[in-house]
Amino acid sequence: MVITPNSDVILLKCPLELSQDNQINFSNATTQYNYFNGLSKLVAGTNFTYQRKDNVIRVPFKFDDLVEYNYVMYRNDTYSSKWFYAFITKMEYINDGMTAVYIKTDVFQTWQFDLTYKRCFVEREHVNDDTVGKHTVLE
Repeated sequence: MVITPNSDVILLKCPLELSQDNQINFSNATTQYNYFNGLSKLVAGTNFTYQRKDNVIRVPFKFDDLVEYNYVMYRNDTYSSKWFYAFITKMEYINDGMTAVYIKTDVFQTWQFDLTYKRCFVEREHVNDDTVGKHTVLE
């Protein structure tokens, strides 16, 4: 059985960082897609073979043309329409027309609409007004 390459790969200049100290919440997957697709991007193409999680994507661009990109979104059209979001952790020069891009999945952006938030209790919080005795709760 021959599977025709049919995966989309888009490299992005994204404000999110690998530390994941900050994330962006979206109301739905369409809004999320529109946001990321609206960032400064470089469309690598739609004829990639199946892209694997936390692996290497070989893109047909010069290394120097990619140094400002820090994020990637991809989907494997043959198998699903789901977009996967990932951080670029490093890039490696292969030759003048090929660069290896190493990726690490952004778990929150990739799966945020599949999360189930459960009830929780916050023990301590910070407030804007720290007047003595204003925000006391009996323990």
